[in-house]
Amino acid sequence: MEPSQSSSSIVRSLLAYCTELSAIAKVALFLALVYFLWRLTRFSVIPALHPDEPQEYPYWIPAVGHLFSFFQDSDRLLAQARIYFGNTRDPFAVTVAGRKLYVLTKATDVSEAYRNIKNLSFNVFVQEMLRTIGCTNFCVEELYRALPPDKDGFPNPQSKPLAVLARDMHIQQLYPGDYLDALGKDFDRYFDHHFNRDTILQECSYAEAGPENSLSVPLLVWCSDTLVRAGQEAYFGRLLEEIDPKYTWKFLHWDDISYQLQFQYPKWLSSKMHKGKDELVQGMLKYLDTPQEKRSGDAWFVKAIEDELNALNLTIYDISVVMVTIYWGINTNTRKAAFWLLGFILQDPELYHSLCEEIQPAFSQGSSSFTPDAHYLLEKCPRLNAAWDETVRMSAFSASVRHVLEDTVIGGKLLRKGSRLMIPYRQLHFDQSVFGAEVDSFKPDRFIKDKTLTRGGSWRPFGGGTTQCPGRYAAKQVVLSFVAMLLKRFHVELDGPQKLPEPQLGKPVLGIVASKGDLRVRITPRTP
Repeated sequence: MEPSQSSSSIVRSLLAYCTELSAIAKVALFLALVYFLWRLTRFSVIPALHPDEPQEYPYWIPAVGHLFSFFQDSDRLLAQARIYFGNTRDPFAVTVAGRKLYVLTKATDVSEAYRNIKNLSFNVFVQEMLRTIGCTNFCVEELYRALPPDKDGFPNPQSKPLAVLARDMHIQQLYPGDYLDALGKDFDRYFDHHFNRDTILQECSYAEAGPENSLSVPLLVWCSDTLVRAGQEAYFGRLLEEIDPKYTWKFLHWDDISYQLQFQYPKWLSSKMHKGKDELVQGMLKYLDTPQEKRSGDAWFVKAIEDELNALNLTIYDISVVMVTIYWGINTNTRKAAFWLLGFILQDPELYHSLCEEIQPAFSQGSSSFTPDAHYLLEKCPRLNAAWDETVRMSAFSASVRHVLEDTVIGGKLLRKGSRLMIPYRQLHFDQSVFGAEVDSFKPDRFIKDKTLTRGGSWRPFGGGTTQCPGRYAAKQVVLSFVAMLLKRFHVELDGPQKLPEPQLGKPVLGIVASKGDLRVRITPRTP
């Protein structure tokens, strides 16, 4: 038989076979062909035609993309995509619910993106968040309206909108200086009063009395309870607690589901989150409805930002919503950072004992032997600082998002206008070429051996560029003081053998990752 006759025979056989197929089978065959052509075009033809654009990580379901794996564990998804493309750390893309996200995992690309404030905007993301949490359109527009340079109140020579100027105000409050020193002393006074066995047993219903004057407490719950109450009092004085004694607990319950706000869940899927937010706003509204002269003990920043918001002629409701977002930023990270730091320390007896010795001189340098000299903790305790650096390296889980306003080249790849850019900091912190082979293990000595690690482009626990967290100095000072005072006052140990809980990598956060569980610890007062 001739080859041409053989080919014709095969074609006729296929046509005959297709003719005999049922209607359902024909539809299925057609859909399979369409699906094959879609996959071929999307992940082979288009990349070949546009080699200057970031490659897209393939997915199976059109429109849905990597939706489920992104919500389940975004860090794992991005790591898989990075490895799929040869671990070159070049920019790549993932599709989530029909929306393409460009992803940067190389330090030099991240730095380049931070410098490009003209074409890559963070403001659009913040504005969406503000509207989702309940700010009116008028409020958002006023927050982003350029203000005159000669306005009253906080100096604004560059005519920044209040949404941007507020960061400068945060810097004045939270960067090293007189304002931060005063704030730190407020936190220390709170810890000094509450780091007492009888006080803990009286105020903390979850604390259980044990042998030899000890107490057993769930560490995450206790860190959260203590640090949020301390933060609330240091910033807002005692009035907010007098208005609503359960305000801190309402915040903690809301904070645990606030990821629904960041993912912008529809209201019918996030009614509990919105109800919790409304309760926080109502409490804040009552606080702001109290004349300023009747409020005392609050931080400079609170009244200063309130005056600026009033100058925009916003309603008291809008101001209350904005203040709740500030309260959120103040209290969401310190509690989790303290838990992870103590959790890591308690897993390493040698580190625990060395830290107990290292911090001792801090309690004889200041004006009181009961509270530490913050400057000594920050400058003279290398192991404590290294433990902090390693903790935030491993637990920082926020991601910076930028809107691409114009076609832009980053890392040699063209990012198209209208898309979104994502910078997942955890991907930078687990780069073996920077932090060593054991990036998944808690090894604080890496920061003692190489002091340049915290100055490189791969070190981003608090973001970077114009959106770098202004509270990073305050957070470190407060948490180190909290840990030092705890170790000074109590002998701390795990209440029975326990492993450190896994991080909750499926939910976005503003900074420090949440935990899937807790640790039960036993604290015993030290003898003077």
